[in-house]
Amino acid sequence: MAVDVYQWLREVYSTRLINDGPVVLGGPGIVIQIDESLFKHKPKYHRGRRADYEQWVFGMVDTSKTPSLGYMQMMDTRNAATLLPIIQAHTAPGTIIHSDEWAAYQCIARDIPHLQHQTVNHSVEFVNSTTGVHTQNIESYWNRVKKRFKTMKGVHSHQLPSYLDEFMWRERYGTTSEQAFDSILVDISLQYVV
Repeated sequence: MAVDVYQWLREVYSTRLINDGPVVLGGPGIVIQIDESLFKHKPKYHRGRRADYEQWVFGMVDTSKTPSLGYMQMMDTRNAATLLPIIQAHTAPGTIIHSDEWAAYQCIARDIPHLQHQTVNHSVEFVNSTTGVHTQNIESYWNRVKKRFKTMKGVHSHQLPSYLDEFMWRERYGTTSEQAFDSILVDISLQYVV
């Protein structure tokens, strides 16, 4: 019963995010950090069953907000054909993109001319000593997301999208318990009119 209620609430969160329209981060001169992360179960001490799936999630964070405001999307492949349309759809013109030197990111400046792109080579350093470019905000964002999942003892792969939506909803509309409660009541009343 309780599990059904939580799943229903995550559907309310997802619907709110869909109704708000596409998330657009950044703007002229604002830095957005991008990265992809692997979400999978890792057995501890080589005990337990191994994960039968590996799910990649692409993420971007607006560093002008504190804490960084993010957007996440599941993806099947990490190539330019998959990532560039996501980046273009969710960044405002004039945004400065910071990333690592993953091959799929190398054509951002060429294929999306309204964005600037700067990189850091993680095999050499974590902060570019010349330009100061880093991806520490998006790495911290991944840490926050995965920490939440670890406290829940993991997430089933088919429920991952709804949990990602819940995380994004909470950072926008429910940063405190009171704000989350008030916001979910408003969202329920708008989606289920009596």
